[in-house]
Amino acid sequence: MELPSYLIGIDTGGTFTDVTVLTSAGDVVIEKAPTTPRDFSRGIMEALRRAAEAVGVGLRELLERCSLFKHGSTVATNALITREGARVGLITTRGFEDSTLIMRAIGRVAGLSEEEIKHQATAVKPEPLVPRARIRGVTERIDFRGRVVIPLNLEEARQALQDLIEGEGIEALAVNFLWGFVNPSHEQAIKALVAREYPDRDLFLSLASEICPVVREYARSNTVILNAFLGCRVQGYVEALERKLRAAGYLRPSLIMQANGGAVHREEMVPIGTLGSGPSGGMIASKAMADALGHRHVITTDMGGTSFDVGLLVDGYWRYQRDPVVERFHVSWPMIDIHSIGAGGGTVAWIDPVTNRLRLGPRSAGADPGPVCYDAGGTEPTVTDTDLLLGYLDPDYFLGGRMRLNRARAERAIWERIGQPLGMDVIEAAAGIYEIINGHMSDLIRKQVVTTGALPKEFALYTFGGAGPVHAAAFARDLGVGEIYVFPASAVFSSFGVAAADVVHTRTASARHPLPTDPEVLSQQLGRMEEALLRVMAREGFREEQVSFRRTFLMRYRRQVNELEVEAPTGRYTEAEVRAVMERFERRYEEVYGTGSAYRDAGMEVISFRVDAIGPTTKPALKAYPPGSPRPPSDARKGSRQAFFPAEKDFCLTAVYEYGRLQPGNRLEGPAIVETPVTTVVIPPGAETQVDQYLNLSLRWVG
Repeated sequence: MELPSYLIGIDTGGTFTDVTVLTSAGDVVIEKAPTTPRDFSRGIMEALRRAAEAVGVGLRELLERCSLFKHGSTVATNALITREGARVGLITTRGFEDSTLIMRAIGRVAGLSEEEIKHQATAVKPEPLVPRARIRGVTERIDFRGRVVIPLNLEEARQALQDLIEGEGIEALAVNFLWGFVNPSHEQAIKALVAREYPDRDLFLSLASEICPVVREYARSNTVILNAFLGCRVQGYVEALERKLRAAGYLRPSLIMQANGGAVHREEMVPIGTLGSGPSGGMIASKAMADALGHRHVITTDMGGTSFDVGLLVDGYWRYQRDPVVERFHVSWPMIDIHSIGAGGGTVAWIDPVTNRLRLGPRSAGADPGPVCYDAGGTEPTVTDTDLLLGYLDPDYFLGGRMRLNRARAERAIWERIGQPLGMDVIEAAAGIYEIINGHMSDLIRKQVVTTGALPKEFALYTFGGAGPVHAAAFARDLGVGEIYVFPASAVFSSFGVAAADVVHTRTASARHPLPTDPEVLSQQLGRMEEALLRVMAREGFREEQVSFRRTFLMRYRRQVNELEVEAPTGRYTEAEVRAVMERFERRYEEVYGTGSAYRDAGMEVISFRVDAIGPTTKPALKAYPPGSPRPPSDARKGSRQAFFPAEKDFCLTAVYEYGRLQPGNRLEGPAIVETPVTTVVIPPGAETQVDQYLNLSLRWVG
């Protein structure tokens, strides 16, 4: 008898480390363990041990039979937030040494909310990752066509390296010359000089022409600086984890999740690409589920312990951010368009000392000490404490009973910190926290949906993350969303997506082409990009016939500054296909800006290309089950408890069910609560849910 094999996905979040194990028989096993920020690999190994126990095998047997191990991590994000990265130096074109300090005059407000922009205390420039003392300008100049106007002064370059390496003690070097991405010869000369002058120095090198060959000098500089800042830390984490995995029995290469929606081997990893890699796993899982359920437009919501992440699938695919802002810095790196706010289970409730009003976040209690009810030293009330006090969580069944929650401590913290100062009883205070956090989440979703030119009611809503299903029905009703989906793996959905991720590499190129243009010119440039990607994919182990491509044009009307992404066909182009791309741009423009806003007489142009090369990996098989009775089996009912619902302004006796015992076709009417060891689904009065053929819960409002 052939033994089962396993596919494993890991997502290291700010509070919990999630693991999904997919068996060759199509079964899904999910587990989670507390994240260990001081050594992320400890939390990962503990999550794997728990998963092995749930599968019914030892850890070594699980890893020895694992055919593919993929992981997404917050290591890069944490290093950036805490500023615990490498000591970086920057070499740039002489005369442009202050560009990263000037920050295009938008650094004071970049990445801030409207509310934060209004406050003098928060509307300040972020501390630069490379101070002026570690920036050196070198004489050189290349023009926008790639012609050398002023040759690189090698003596100045040598002196700059000596100052930075020997004088400033840098551990990583970023290089970004003006128009160096069009002609990389000067940047490559710096790379050769480092190898020649410092052959024994373990210096992490980050070149703009290799990392992000696109226009916009400031964002490009930030990208190579961030990549250098994170490089040593991310590489150290991956190497340490792979050592532990080998010692525990996993001898194959692992794949690291990237923010562009794909995974890569360690040798091909770009450290900045791991920023936001965990949430991108949720988008991958959502796309797989949307394909299975036939949903074209989907709102994806991930509410974990620290943050609330929102993404959109439009016409069956996710969008990429244009010049995303990462911790207050604009970068030029392809990242799935996911927007976050500090609204998770660990989000702290507090009273503004100036206005004496109740506020939520963005600060989080995180994994250490965590919410007050964890009994681990936390003193500030959080959303999880509120959910416990309102009856949504069972204090004896958190993490399947492995962690007991202290309701009395949570109640005391909410009363002392919120209720008493505001003159409310403790339940009023808790209900206020619940409604405010739901309002924050619905506001973020509404802002993102508006950019598509559609309405929330045209989308299905997928909710995941450990805290998401507790709140989804409430914020979905506020939005007018008609259909909400909770999945068996919702609590660890991002790790499910990581397990399902393909190998993806992305190339971007800046090239301005007024349209219509010679289709052969477009075909040749895109062909060169795809040839370069095929070489990378060959190193990943893929043959040419296994690789597929996805092309995206960044387009605009001439003399405008706002661009839109337009998906373009693959292969060689004809004039008809170029016209089809132009028509697609006009349709997209009117979707975003309104009917009649398109203006072809202005002329349109492509300003850059992006090509994704996709190498397929083993995918989890979704098991479909035949429908049964609408009535749930008697052993699915666990009992009942009192739960508070704001619309009722009171506690209601609420039926409680075990998710794992529900069957396809079962219907539940609210108020009801459905529990798993790792999450809780709240079904308010006026809502009902049905179990579909994949064991998903499909929730609708009927009133």
